[in-house]
Amino acid sequence: VKDWVTTDLTQQIIGRPVPVKVIVGEHDLALTAETMHATWLTHYPNAELEELANSGHYPMYETPVALAATLETFLRA
Repeated sequence: VKDWVTTDLTQQIIGRPVPVKVIVGEHDLALTAETMHATWLTHYPNAELEELANSGHYPMYETPVALAATLETFLRA
């Protein structure tokens, strides 16, 4: 594998049962909920999507408490 940017890993990950939490900001124009539905959620059968309110592309700076709470809840499950 050369790198993760130019290598298509879809066949290696598709259908993996690992639980995945996909988090997007409601105002993120680059990585939207629709984009995640077309990619991550189609590849991983146990993926779940959460859209963080009042956040854009950088929830760790824009809504850090909401992001931490979301991650904590997912990791406890």
